[in-house]
Amino acid sequence: MQSTRSVLKGLWYLEATICALAFAAAVIALMADVVGREVFGHGVFGAQRVAVWATAVAGLVGFALVTAESGHLRPRFADGWLPRAAEPVIERVADLVSATICVFLGSHAIDFVRSSYELGDRGVGITILVWPLQIILPWMFLSSAFRYLCFAAWPDLRPAPKAEH
Repeated sequence: MQSTRSVLKGLWYLEATICALAFAAAVIALMADVVGREVFGHGVFGAQRVAVWATAVAGLVGFALVTAESGHLRPRFADGWLPRAAEPVIERVADLVSATICVFLGSHAIDFVRSSYELGDRGVGITILVWPLQIILPWMFLSSAFRYLCFAAWPDLRPAPKAEH
């Protein structure tokens, strides 16, 4: 279990770094565009599109980070319907169901990216290939599925949910 904890921690740091770099790229692109408009009278070509793509990457990687922190919203109206003694089993089943959903979505995301690759889909405005950016889709789902499977196998690895306000 300790090695799994280390892998999960390393995965969290990798994804947090990607997320921070993507946000930094968005900020830099937007700042360059604003400075270009204010100082030179015209914005930086493609800066807004780069900012949108970078923000999308950060948001999608954020899905996996929120999974790592048990931060997803969940309905609580049914809490208390079953005995508290059943909670550990229910949590494991919920983790397995969540992992199954993420694997399902991840496999469809792989098909989506493969299709984009095969068709040579390009972005609008800046005609770069989009599949390298789309790779984040299967990553976020499969990374989250891995976490849910780890939480199901070793419940002590699951972080406590954050307090709601």
